[in-house]
Amino acid sequence: MIDIHTHPVMIKELFENDPDLERNINDFFGFHFPPQSLQNFTLEMDAAGVSQAVLLPIDATSAHGCKIVSNEQVAKIVDTDSHFIGFASVDPNLPEAARQLEHAVQNLGLRGLKLDPSLQKFYPNDPATAFPVYKACQELEIPVLLHCGMSWVPQGLAKYSQPLLMEETVQTFPGVNFILAHFGWPWVNEAQMLAVKYPNVYLDTAILYSGTPGNAMQRVIGQQVGLEVVERSLAHKILFGSNYPRVDIRRSVQGLNALELAPRTKNAILDGNARKILKLES
Repeated sequence: MIDIHTHPVMIKELFENDPDLERNINDFFGFHFPPQSLQNFTLEMDAAGVSQAVLLPIDATSAHGCKIVSNEQVAKIVDTDSHFIGFASVDPNLPEAARQLEHAVQNLGLRGLKLDPSLQKFYPNDPATAFPVYKACQELEIPVLLHCGMSWVPQGLAKYSQPLLMEETVQTFPGVNFILAHFGWPWVNEAQMLAVKYPNVYLDTAILYSGTPGNAMQRVIGQQVGLEVVERSLAHKILFGSNYPRVDIRRSVQGLNALELAPRTKNAILDGNARKILKLES
């Protein structure tokens, strides 16, 4: 199984080498749990049956003057532990963003792009800021995982993260696979529509707005979307994501397994779809 959506914000080894990181995570990411060793992260994955997890940094340089883990820090973890796949993050508000992304992919070996418009404070359909970054993604042949919907980050603004802002973008860049995180909640219908209509739009299961991950998935995927729609139209478009460490990976896997989906559909969501997007061997 592959977890497409984790944040390396609780890793003790990173805090030890970056005295500002803990403050940045507390102040701008809104996460206040004590750091734990990288081994604890992998033990959590093992307990959930997850073999690999995608690490997602966030470059909030222009909005908040910091990076919620840098591309270099992610690359270092990936180089030392095969459990992890690294995505890069760049700040679209900066003119050098596309060039930084090229460096992160070509020289650091990172395999995708993470953007969080709500925290980075940019509109994801802005031709002047966002489109040059998407163009680089198209040339580099990498996917984009985009925060979409509600943000638990205290300073996050949901006006930047509405799914319909992406429609012109996915039309303009058909060669880029866009993963809309959190099923776009609360704009689930809009996110679902984009995934049904456009071949290059995907959704992840990192849904938690109330109760447990299982409760949230049952309400959103089981009831609001409907299992029959998932089976018929979205089985190849959904990727498992936990949003760790905000959400326990084990409980996320349990929540997905509790949905009455066909085994083939569950396998696609938990593993196969991510392998296709990330170009990993089956």
